[in-house]
Amino acid sequence: MCEISDTDLVGRARVGDAHAFGELFRRHQPRLYRTALAIVRSTADAEDVTQRTWLQAYRNIQHFHGTSSVTTWLGAIVRNAAIDHRRAARRRLERDTGQGPEPMMGGCVSRLPSPEELVLLNERRTQLARSLATLPPRLRTALRLWCTGMYTYDEMAQIARIATGTMKARVWEARREVTRVFPSKA
Repeated sequence: MCEISDTDLVGRARVGDAHAFGELFRRHQPRLYRTALAIVRSTADAEDVTQRTWLQAYRNIQHFHGTSSVTTWLGAIVRNAAIDHRRAARRRLERDTGQGPEPMMGGCVSRLPSPEELVLLNERRTQLARSLATLPPRLRTALRLWCTGMYTYDEMAQIARIATGTMKARVWEARREVTRVFPSKA
């Protein structure tokens, strides 16, 4: 059985196919939630943002023309929704307290990591930098593009002027090499 492409699902959703929109949701919800969570830093707010993202995508599905991938289109919607959410929260805080978040939070909680956390973080950064330095430039470039989370494999391949499959292989190889030298905590 062939899997239906995201673009075909958008086409079906445009004409009212709820199952097609549901499949888009199933495929993209985890990534959109992670993106929202990385920006708003609250699980409840990330859920709100992704809900707003899906509502906006549903309302504007007619405006999707396929010039970018569905993933890129949804990613732009969730990033904008998350940024708008943070701005609105900041405005509410300023309105309710008469001051911005910095003066109010300054007396309550330190946003700085503890000395122990700083030492551990610096050790991990140093270890990661060393493992990245051992990678050949072609793998290091592929991994850096991948780590930004801003590009699809196709876009990364265009930037590096290589085939998409080659980019995927390089990212996989770079990740394998880094984890060999820099294993994650278990």
